[in-house]
Amino acid sequence: MKIKTYTNDYESHWDDFVQNSRNGTFMQQRKFLNYHFPEKFQDCSLIVYDDQNKLTAVIPAAIKKEGEDCIFCSYPGASHGGIIINQKFNSSKALVLIPLLIDYCRSLGFKAIEMKMVPRIYHLWTSDEIDFSLRHNGFSPDITELATALSLKEIDKADSCMEKHAIRNRNKAINSGVTVKESNDYENFCNILEYNLKERHNTIPTHSYSELLDLKQRYPDQIKLFSSFYEGKMIAGVLVFILNSRVINCFYICHRDEYQHVRPLNLVFSHLITWGMKEGFHYIDWGISTENKGKVVNTGLIKFKEGFGGRGILRETYRLTL
Repeated sequence: MKIKTYTNDYESHWDDFVQNSRNGTFMQQRKFLNYHFPEKFQDCSLIVYDDQNKLTAVIPAAIKKEGEDCIFCSYPGASHGGIIINQKFNSSKALVLIPLLIDYCRSLGFKAIEMKMVPRIYHLWTSDEIDFSLRHNGFSPDITELATALSLKEIDKADSCMEKHAIRNRNKAINSGVTVKESNDYENFCNILEYNLKERHNTIPTHSYSELLDLKQRYPDQIKLFSSFYEGKMIAGVLVFILNSRVINCFYICHRDEYQHVRPLNLVFSHLITWGMKEGFHYIDWGISTENKGKVVNTGLIKFKEGFGGRGILRETYRLTL
């Protein structure tokens, strides 16, 4: 097995590999990673070949600075990075690859390695060989965040998983005249989102309006906006990333506070559950409800998501100090 530095010559092979991998999402494709401005991250991604010189794994990564130290991070510009593997990648290969990665990073002077793993609900095939090998070779969980997801294959309709208060609030939205539809009004949605984040957390969205338009152009069928409307006005929305064939990821969720009394998000979530079941997805991932690298738990947000039948899944980041 050998590790090589990624160059743009491998771009099409990389994206095809991720598309057909056991545990990949579009967040590891170069088409997604390259939307970042070149000066934002110094890419140090790797490609891995087996003993027959066949591509067996890819590692999206960039340099993260901690003071004067350089950290090999997979991946600072995405919700997850990890090591993406093909169908023939097995435990013995995992136990060879991680020591090779450690030696490679040491040789380049990195002071640590961070791996933000792909959550297991996204795996098309089980892929825990990587987690085992990381732990076996000295990595330990450094950041543990809690997300909420709903298993769509275990229910026959939205109401069967929703709690009574969630159903009641969904019905209130319907009776108030709120409607839901897929929308292309990203500008209006971004205005609501920016106001929400400014008022509640004094932050700004990870993506600007222009960056969202860029991503939508790159993934026209995999990025969708589901919005609720009241008297012709957008009052809430959920921007979803269909990261692979298994999972609908709710990347941004927002609403206008002055219309909270008509419960627009309850209707959007109920609609999304029904739509996801119809389209054959396995899970809805409502994202994390923790802050400050998992140290702060937003119990109210967790309770809201669990009202729709969601339950907790881990988002883990492993770290090894070199």
